[in-house]
Amino acid sequence: MAPLPDFLSPSEYFHEKSSRPRKHFGQHFLAQPATALRIVRSAELNNTDAAVEIGPGLGALTRFILPEAGRLHLIEVDAEMVEYLRERLPAQKAVIYQQDVLSFDFARLGRSEGKRLTVLGNLPYNISGPLMFRLLESFPAVGRAVIMVQKEVGMRLTASSGTKDYGVLTVLLGIFSKVRALFNVGPHQFFPPPKVDSMVLRIDFNQESPEGPDFPFLRKLVSKVFQQRRKTLGNGLSGVFGLDPDSVRAGCAEAAIDPGRRAETLSINEFLALARSIQRRTPTGKRL
Repeated sequence: MAPLPDFLSPSEYFHEKSSRPRKHFGQHFLAQPATALRIVRSAELNNTDAAVEIGPGLGALTRFILPEAGRLHLIEVDAEMVEYLRERLPAQKAVIYQQDVLSFDFARLGRSEGKRLTVLGNLPYNISGPLMFRLLESFPAVGRAVIMVQKEVGMRLTASSGTKDYGVLTVLLGIFSKVRALFNVGPHQFFPPPKVDSMVLRIDFNQESPEGPDFPFLRKLVSKVFQQRRKTLGNGLSGVFGLDPDSVRAGCAEAAIDPGRRAETLSINEFLALARSIQRRTPTGKRL
C-alpha cells in the first residue's frame, strides 16, 4: 500500500506556513506513517467500502485510506486544512466537507451510498464523547469504526461492569456494538505532542438494533441512573418516564434485578432487560 505523493509532514507544513496548530480545534497531528498505516489496516477496508474520515488534517490516514476504499468522505472543520486536501485529492474519489462532525448527517450519507459506512479518524480529545453519541444516534448507518481517542476515554469505552470507568457510553456501546482496544499511541508520535497517551479502538456495530427500546429511550434510562451513581436503581428511576416507585420495583422484579443495586453493577444484558421491562410500564406519551 504505497502512500500518495505530495503530502507534507506536520513539521514541514507548519515550517512552510510559518504557523502553528490551532489550539481551539484541539489539533495534534499524527506524525508517524507506520502508526497511520496500522490504524488504516485495522479497519480492513476493501474497494467496495464507503469510508468516512473524521478530521483528516494533513492526510496522515487519508493517504493510506484512499487506495483501499471505494469512496472516501472527509469531514474537516479547519478551512486551511480543507484547502490543503483539495489540492491533493482526486475529486472523483474523495468528497470533502468543511463542517463540524457533530452536525454531520451520517444516516443521510449511508442512505446515499446504499451501504453502511466505515468511519476512521484521530479524534480531537474534546469531541470524543459527543461523537460516540452521534455515531450511536446514526445506527445502523455506520458498520464499523476505527478511531483514536485519549487513553482515558478508551478505558471508559472498554470498561467492565463494577469498575470506576464503567459508565453511560460503555453501556450504550455495549448494547449496539462490540468495542475492542487495539493499541496505545504515545505523545511523541504527534506534532505537537499532547500531554496524554492515546488509544486506538475498533467498534463493530451490530447488524440490527436490539429488540425493544430504541436508542433515545435507552440513552435516557442509562443516563439517569448513572447521573445518580450513589442512588439505588429503585430510587434513581422513580419519576423517570412518569413511573412511580411501585412500577419501578415491578420493572426491576420482572428483569430479575434487585432494585437495591447501583448502576455500575449491572451488566450490558441486565441493562437491556431492565430497559425492556421499564418501557412496558411507561405511560404512553412519556417514553422520552
